[in-house]
Amino acid sequence: MLQAIAIGHIGGDAEVKQANGNEFTTFRIAHTDKWTDDAGQVHENTQWVDVTMNGKPSVLEYLKKGQQVFVSGSASMRVYSSAKDRCMKAGLTIKARQIELIGGRGDEIPTVLFDANTGAQVDVRKYYQAAQCVRAESEPEWYPLVSRSQERFVADRNGWIQKYQEQ
Repeated sequence: MLQAIAIGHIGGDAEVKQANGNEFTTFRIAHTDKWTDDAGQVHENTQWVDVTMNGKPSVLEYLKKGQQVFVSGSASMRVYSSAKDRCMKAGLTIKARQIELIGGRGDEIPTVLFDANTGAQVDVRKYYQAAQCVRAESEPEWYPLVSRSQERFVADRNGWIQKYQEQ
């Protein structure tokens, strides 16, 4: 068995698909190497990896374009004819066993939020998760949070945080 580990940014939101009665999740990740040659010219080389995983991973809602992820699983190579330039190309596919969210969050979710009901401070971890917000199934599905600038966020029962979106 050929094992692979890849770290990269998701190129587009993950999709859940079905084939032969089985459900699976797919997305692509990319890593770009940048370097400057002796003449001072900047070069870039981007490598894309297709990722598939049986079923829906627990982090599915966070597998969005731009999110940096760590993926490990079995690897396979494929050869195909590119419709764009009619050349033969090769690609790598990882059948993921493990997917982890990593990397910087930018300003999307602050590291400190506050309980919208009590005002208590909630510390947000690197992976958009707050242990203080983990709740039992009998408690409300969403837990309201606010930032210092009064932006609204919610935490699900597992403590995963996302921006509040009005329905």
